[in-house]
Formats: sequence, structure tokens, C-alpha cells
Amino acid sequence: MKSFIRFLVFSNLWVAFCVLALALSSELLFSTSNYQISQFVFFATLFTYNFQRVVRIERGLNHVRKVWLAKQNIAIYIFMACGGLVSAYRFFEFQLITQIVIVIVGLLSVLYPFGLRKIPFSKIFIISFVWTVSTMLLLVLENNVPISQNIVLHLLSRFLFVFAITIPFDIRDLKYDAQDLQTIPLFFGILKARFIALFSLFICVVISVFQYLENSLISSNLLALILLYFVASIFIVKSDEKRGEMYFSFWVESLSILCYLFFVISVLIF
Repeated sequence: MKSFIRFLVFSNLWVAFCVLALALSSELLFSTSNYQISQFVFFATLFTYNFQRVVRIERGLNHVRKVWLAKQNIAIYIFMACGGLVSAYRFFEFQLITQIVIVIVGLLSVLYPFGLRKIPFSKIFIISFVWTVSTMLLLVLENNVPISQNIVLHLLSRFLFVFAITIPFDIRDLKYDAQDLQTIPLFFGILKARFIALFSLFICVVISVFQYLENSLISSNLLALILLYFVASIFIVKSDEKRGEMYFSFWVESLSILCYLFFVISVLIF
């Protein structure tokens, strides 16, 4: 079982499912769906994360996955090929505005391991931006959902949520990033970094309550979001450099899947 979970995590299948879960959560939030977007997001994530990992390790990065990737390089290149081919196929089905936005986030993702990540504090903002666009904005654009105050607040909440749960990964990577990368935990320290993450989630709660009071968020979704932010806060508080790889790459990453599950369960309850 452990080897299977390790394969899911190290092959980046797990993160692809997590991004997909957030995209499906957006469909529930906006009461609209788009199978092509969901499929694109999953396979584009599978390609991008494996591409970044391979590039960074080949450029000499010392990482816990380095030995594993060397043994599983054939599987990784197969996943990259599948991810690239399917996402490219879906890309040409989208509207022009959606394609333009995909190109922008695609360039950020591809250039990320070639120097973008070394710009001070850029790492977490790039990740939060790309995830927000991939899991929410693409659906809004492709399904012609009007950009209202409510949509903007949802986008801001998604950005802050991803921002908050990315900080634990920066804490994990302190031993790898200290030499060439300026991150929030490295600059402010772990304690203040946790506070920044928790404050981001607090802003998410405030936004959700405001949306509920404005009748733009139903009670079941409000409950799901507040529960999500509470659970995320627990994981953030418990994050430190002594935690194992699976704590971050499996459990913290799983918060995105919990988001979707909480939405589904809250709808069933209400």
C-alpha cells in the first residue's frame, strides 16, 4: 500500500487528481460544468509537474524524489507524453480567450524551473496564480460565466487558499531551497510563515461569510468552505521541517480533494 501511495505521489498523479478536485469544486460552486476543461486541467497538470521535476533534477537539484525518478523514468516520460498529448488535443477545442489564458499560465509553468522560481517570493505566487486560473478561471471563461463581484471574490478565495496550503511545502523545502531560493518561511521564519498562512485562511472565511450574507453563497457551500479552512489550519499548524515527505505531498495536498468531498457531502446533508 505504501509503495502504491508513493507511486501516486512521486509520479504526480496525486497532484493531478487534487487539481481536478478543485476544478470540480468550482463546477459545484458555479452550478456549471465542462468535461473538456476538467480533462484538460488533469492532463496538463500531469505533464507540467513531471516536466518541472525532470528538468529541476537534471539541473542538479538535490531532492528526495531524485533516486525514485531515476528508477521510474520510463513511467514518468509516458505520463508526460499522455499529459501533453491529451491537453494539447483539448486546447484546440476551447474559445480564443481561454486559449490565450492557457498560453500565459503555460509559459509560467514551463519557464518556472528555468529561473522564474529564483525571483524572491515568486514561487508561491506563481503556484497560487496558476492553480487559481486552472481550477476556476478557465471554467468561468469557457462557460461564459459573467465576471461579477461574486466571481472575483471566489477567485480571490481560491488564490488565498492555495497560497495558504503552499506555505507548508515551502517549510518542507527549507533544506532544499535555502541555497538559491527566497521563500516566506526562509525570510520570515517558520512561526511567522504559519501565521501568514492562517491569516490567509481567515480572509477566506471573511469572504465566504460576506458572500453568504450577500446571498451569493448557499449555506451548504458556506459550511463546506469553513470546514475546509478549519482542517487546512490544523495541517498548517502541524507543519515543520521534521515531517516526512508524505505528510506534505499526500496529506496536505489532499486538502484539495477534501474541498470537493466537503461540497458533495454538504449538499447531501442540506
